[in-house]
Amino acid sequence: MRFHATIEATDNAEDPMWYVVTIGDDIEEYDDTAAQYGRDVLENWITDQTALSRDDGEPFRTVDEYGNPYLRVIVRFSDEPDDHDERIAIVGSDELETPPAELHAVDAARDAKLYAKRLDRLADEQLEEALIAAREKGHGANDLARRVHPAVSRPVALQMMRQA
Repeated sequence: MRFHATIEATDNAEDPMWYVVTIGDDIEEYDDTAAQYGRDVLENWITDQTALSRDDGEPFRTVDEYGNPYLRVIVRFSDEPDDHDERIAIVGSDELETPPAELHAVDAARDAKLYAKRLDRLADEQLEEALIAAREKGHGANDLARRVHPAVSRPVALQMMRQA
């Protein structure tokens, strides 16, 4: 899957108001879960910041004294540079350890479900555009509704064509 990440931070981990620290420049192809991608991105960023913070003598803190995260990464599906879907995973700096296999399986199943929903939504948009274009070329609504069945029901197909 292709992911995009945004790293956010807060100054008050107990009652966070998140602000964007950095937005990923690239969309990355990644073979594991969105949560694992988020952990990897956040760990790499923390490693870089830790190396920079050694110069000023102040330790780089990722969690407060109660274990609340100062940092989090938001992961989204993305295929185009400016086309980022809703967030699919949020990983805090308190969740950097790899989860047990059973929780990893839950994350993978969640990603598969969300990705299927994304593909379904994109297919609906494509179908709606195609139906509208076919109607504009003079094809009958009932014939088009029959043509797209069973992908969508007749009422849904007719509703898609009314959007024009």
